[in-house]
Amino acid sequence: MRAEDVAALIGVLARAYESNQNFELRLRACFEMRAVATFVADLDGRPVGMVVGNDYGPVAYVAQMAVDPPFARCGVGTALMGGLIGWADERAFAAVELDATPAGAPLYARYGFREAGQTLVYHAGEFGGSVNHARFYAPGDRRALLAADARAFGADRSEVLRLLIDSPRNTVVVCGPPGAVDGYAVAQPLADLLGPVVAADAVAAGRLIDATRVHLPLTHRVSLPSENPTARALVVARGYHFGRSLAHMIRGTRPPADRETLFVRINLGQG
Repeated sequence: MRAEDVAALIGVLARAYESNQNFELRLRACFEMRAVATFVADLDGRPVGMVVGNDYGPVAYVAQMAVDPPFARCGVGTALMGGLIGWADERAFAAVELDATPAGAPLYARYGFREAGQTLVYHAGEFGGSVNHARFYAPGDRRALLAADARAFGADRSEVLRLLIDSPRNTVVVCGPPGAVDGYAVAQPLADLLGPVVAADAVAAGRLIDATRVHLPLTHRVSLPSENPTARALVVARGYHFGRSLAHMIRGTRPPADRETLFVRINLGQG
């Protein structure tokens, strides 16, 4: 992806996802990360599709796979996935993960992806929350926060998390003593997202969600891994309502992780 592609790709993503979310923010973030691979499909010099691979060391996570609807079923998606899988095989990831729409799942299955649960998207309901049981992140918490995330996810996502944590637009709350935090949550107001949330147990996760949502608009969303059923119970109890589900698909075998401590994903595309 080149800087001059961004304007056209914003339109591609908006039409492909039928959404007006802030795609420019995610696209421009790619230029700030070293461990990311971007693939753009051009037709007559015009971008008509794209896909991103996030390199987390032993694991890769696929993001922003999109084909402009007028050019669907013309081989664009196959070309993009061919490029992505070539990149993944060259790096010999233990696993490649993604969240698939019903339309995209058959394409991914042809490349060896299998369904392994779901990602559940919930929308905020009645506004509420409290900061009484969590505190704001401080720079001295960084090492412990990144370690807690790596344990929960099974790989190092520090490059993505660095952008989330250091953005002045976002709010980060943590639980645990200074320098030894064992859970955290991020409010992403420009993206209308709450996530990720990593916590040692459900009580801590609930407190982090309560402390974070006060910094978000009522329209915000959360993306939950279905393998943590407690996460669903927590958000339903707080007035969130179900929006949609996507098949969570994996190619390969994920490294061991404390997945019961991962309550909310970053988004659909970064795990």
